[in-house]
Amino acid sequence: MKTIRQLLEGKGHEIVSATPDTSVYEALEIMAEHNIGALLVLDAGDLVGIFSERDYARKVVLKGKS
Repeated sequence: MKTIRQLLEGKGHEIVSATPDTSVYEALEIMAEHNIGALLVLDAGDLVGIFSERDYARKVVLKGKS
């Protein structure tokens, strides 16, 4: 079984991130541009969260069900 390190070796070293003030639309655009499914959310260089396509998809799907 591969390790996480082995999986990440082929991904490169670029960190793609957003800030807490980034709009959801802009975050989705960034993910599309980089062909990734999640962004690190950094505030003054500190990790404060992760935003993923899944987070957004769940909100959209559940919005019409409440």
